[in-house]
Amino acid sequence: MNTERRLARVRAGIDRWFGPVVIVLLVLALFGGWTVLAANADTTADTDQRTVDTWSTTGGFDHYATVQSENEVFEVGEELPRQEVYFTQIAPEVDGEFTHQYNAQNGDVTVDLDLEREIRAVDDDTEYWSTSEPLNESTATGVEPGDRVGSSFAIDVPALEEEIERTESSLGDSPGTTEAVVVAEVTMEGTIEGEPVQHTDRYELLIEPDGDTYSVEGPVAERYTQERVEEVDPTAESGSTPMFGMALLLGSIAAIGVLSKRKVNGTLAPSEAELERLRVTGEREEFDEWVSAGTLPDEVRERSRVTVASLEDLVDVAIDCDRRVIEDETEEGGTAYYVVDGDLLYVYEFEEVPDPNADEFGETFVDGERNGADDEIEFDSGSDSDAKADAEIESEPERNDSSESDDD
Repeated sequence: MNTERRLARVRAGIDRWFGPVVIVLLVLALFGGWTVLAANADTTADTDQRTVDTWSTTGGFDHYATVQSENEVFEVGEELPRQEVYFTQIAPEVDGEFTHQYNAQNGDVTVDLDLEREIRAVDDDTEYWSTSEPLNESTATGVEPGDRVGSSFAIDVPALEEEIERTESSLGDSPGTTEAVVVAEVTMEGTIEGEPVQHTDRYELLIEPDGDTYSVEGPVAERYTQERVEEVDPTAESGSTPMFGMALLLGSIAAIGVLSKRKVNGTLAPSEAELERLRVTGEREEFDEWVSAGTLPDEVRERSRVTVASLEDLVDVAIDCDRRVIEDETEEGGTAYYVVDGDLLYVYEFEEVPDPNADEFGETFVDGERNGADDEIEFDSGSDSDAKADAEIESEPERNDSSESDDD
């Protein structure tokens, strides 16, 4: 019942605001057509290309120094992890470890890890000279994604500083800046993501001696990403856009056609007969507790009749008389409601005669026009209570409390 009422309200609203509704549908149709044209404008375009990540590597250094001499601050044997500056006198040796791993969906590679200490003189991108000394090397086979491969090292900083001075002295006036680094070179060879791979990464840990202190600086988790370019069909990615636009275009045009036809035929707004049926059905549901289905004897039907205007009025009579409302069929096939009070028979009859010319909304037509609907249904934008269709659709019958109080 509520669905029927809402449908009647929607139809009445569309009939009332027919012009704006058609304009909105036209705008939607134009928008749908534009999306279809825009999606298919460049029919000769080649496939696009996009860059995707396939796998990546991550490598970095961890370092610490152990206190070897007594002092007023640190305990002997205490480890000082990841310090920006270490004290040469109490912790002359820096220890460290380099770790490396790769990330992918699948893979099986052999990893060769070489660590060496390098002293060099550089200036911007220019390297003037360099010397190197191997520190450690390792090889790991069958390495899968996420497996860590690592190697440790130790650097005697005072010895390193002496070697730097000795090398510079042997060269005389050395250009650039002399620096010392721990170099980790990682070579991977195998298969990643089903593709053969031979890849090398290089990482550097800078050690800068400065008399009584030295600093250590290097990557902790430096990431390298292997990218791959793949071809993408632009029509495949935007396939949903033209389908949506086509559906919007055709749907809007079809809606305009159907609504226009009903507007011309006068079948868009609910008919007077339909509004009356909805009103009576609503009253029947509202006063169900006062109504009983039954059959009146012929002698009762022959009593003096009092015809009332609505089922609500008849329920008021039943309340005043302390009687039930009897629901019975009429000889014409309609529905009649009775209240028997002594020699009087209060009656409300509702006749709903089906018409073979009624459309799917249940509206009746005579010679192609709705019977009486255009004369009775009016919509006044300036009034909330005078619109007959809205009033009948929205009305919820209520029991007349004043009748009950007067009876008391």
